[in-house]
Amino acid sequence: MPVDLTRCTSCGQPLTNGYYVLIDRPDRFCPQCIATRPRCDTCGAPLGNRFWNLHDGRRQCDACHAVAIYDLAQAQQLFQQTASMLAEGMGLRLNVGVAFRLVDAPTMAQLRDPQLPGLNTLGLYQRRNHIRVIYLLYGLPLLVFRITAAHEYAHAWQTEQCPLLRDEFLREGHAEWVAYRHLLQLGSQKAAARMLDENHPYYHPLRHMLELESHLGVAGVNAYLTRLEQ
Repeated sequence: MPVDLTRCTSCGQPLTNGYYVLIDRPDRFCPQCIATRPRCDTCGAPLGNRFWNLHDGRRQCDACHAVAIYDLAQAQQLFQQTASMLAEGMGLRLNVGVAFRLVDAPTMAQLRDPQLPGLNTLGLYQRRNHIRVIYLLYGLPLLVFRITAAHEYAHAWQTEQCPLLRDEFLREGHAEWVAYRHLLQLGSQKAAARMLDENHPYYHPLRHMLELESHLGVAGVNAYLTRLEQ
């Protein structure tokens, strides 16, 4: 359905006193809704009169819900596609397989680092003895799912190829760079460009990896990480 650019997407009232927009979305929101309405737990947009209550307490707007991944079989298929594309296209092959789990917000909160209580964790890679698992939050929009899956897959690769690397700047920068490259694999140039926004939490680590890529190439960046701990 086309967006009515003369009315607020949340309340439906005419936009007579200016409006706000979100990046790469045509929706317009009146100042009143921006100031007073609860927000979508996924994209942060003011919720409209129609929204979705997820079973774990999260609320989601129509736009996010329309492309969200809830079905386990679909999530597993998408994860395997991501893993295959990263292995074939970027040389990030795992010697030991990694399990995949789709979990809700309370479960993710129990799994994540207790020293980071305020972190909105979308994905998590954990290795406990010989068990390796990637957890993703259910209900993520498709591209967010893809980015998160690629990021956590990169951490799984790191534990195999450079397990002694403790530099968080490099570990997170490499994982975010893998997510960025995966979006380009998918042809999602706009989403990839958003990852270069200076307000992004991993902006500086990602930029560092892109600078390395400009000199070393994709394979060279991965090899660079493996050499650091030697």
